[in-house]
Amino acid sequence: MTPAQRQAATETLLREHGIPVNPQLPWIEDENEVRLRSADALCRRLMALWGVVGTAMLRENDFFEDYFSIGERRAWLSGEEARFLFDPVPLDADYLRFSWRVEALYFLAWCGGLVDRIELPRSEASARAFLHFFPEDEADPAALREALRVRPAREILDWSDRLYRLHWAVRDARLHGRPTPGGLVSGAVFEWHYAVNWMTRYDGEDDWDEVGTDT
Repeated sequence: MTPAQRQAATETLLREHGIPVNPQLPWIEDENEVRLRSADALCRRLMALWGVVGTAMLRENDFFEDYFSIGERRAWLSGEEARFLFDPVPLDADYLRFSWRVEALYFLAWCGGLVDRIELPRSEASARAFLHFFPEDEADPAALREALRVRPAREILDWSDRLYRLHWAVRDARLHGRPTPGGLVSGAVFEWHYAVNWMTRYDGEDDWDEVGTDT
């Protein structure tokens, strides 16, 4: 599928769901231009997100702090993730912010084949269906690494295009004081867009904390 065809398919989908379209938005990259993250990089990123989401949702639980204190594991965390996970008294705003990262965790789990199918984000995601791939103790994530099968670039780019245009629609609605269109969960749209841009190395950025979500 060419970038133009991908854009046309996305716009058709959005119109079917009553979501505004901006035909002036440019195409995203072609399949031949993108280099997806490796399965190893995806595994480390999923582990980092598992750690901060777990910390955000299970307050007063020191399991994740202990887990990421072992060996090289702290290096799997971004700078902001490490500050949150090892902060003895995180801010309530940080708990909220990192709890939303379950959406990025869910989308990247789909990228790695742990989730069979995803739809437009019109309800909040749950990691329950694939949590069994993550360690229950201090062991390395061998089961997760073995289970990962990175999806083809064409499938991930289909969602990259959708999320780019969905995020524009959400931001445009907020800018003009309108309800979020199409029943979308705006926080999920942002997190999915953030995650797919990391997965496709958008703008060449390798620092998770600095991934862009331009629209």
